Amino acid sequence: MRTIFSTLIFLFLFTSQAFSQTDSKWKVPLLEVAYEGENEVKMKIDPGFRFADLENGDKTYRLFFHKNRPVLPFARIVDQETGKEIARGRGSYFFGNARFEFSDGREVKIKRIRNPNGYEIIGPYGPLFVVENHAVSHSMTYQESDFLTQAHFLFSRIRETQSPPAEIIIKSTTTRVRMH
Repeated sequence: MRTIFSTLIFLFLFTSQAFSQTDSKWKVPLLEVAYEGENEVKMKIDPGFRFADLENGDKTYRLFFHKNRPVLPFARIVDQETGKEIARGRGSYFFGNARFEFSDGREVKIKRIRNPNGYEIIGPYGPLFVVENHAVSHSMTYQESDFLTQAHFLFSRIRETQSPPAEIIIKSTTTRVRMH
């Protein structure tokens, strides 16, 4: 009786230890947007539209808005492998100093021109991102910084025009500080 009881306890402890060491298999299903061009580039977007992962060959970037505020000064691009911020939005379209500043010193100055059925983002080499008749149009990029800036505007456009599915509940709260 004693050996059976001790054997059962040993088996119970052994199986619980074996299963407790397995990795978690939790993954959020992401929406996927493929880039049609020379390279195999995919943008995977969170169903709640809080971030997008851009896979460009062997590099992976995360595009998001700091504090989930969709305005240019809160735009961020982070290298997923190193975890370092490589670009951030700065300035304002109104004052004409809108730009993306990269950590290596490069700066992509941008200008927004609105029209009744869309808008155009002008970069250093011409149109960087074009929305015509409420649809995204083709535009050329010449450097990686231009491409990352264009990808951020694409993520922003998808975020503006889509809404999360009913299964996703976005809860936002504000904290009030009372000063006496």
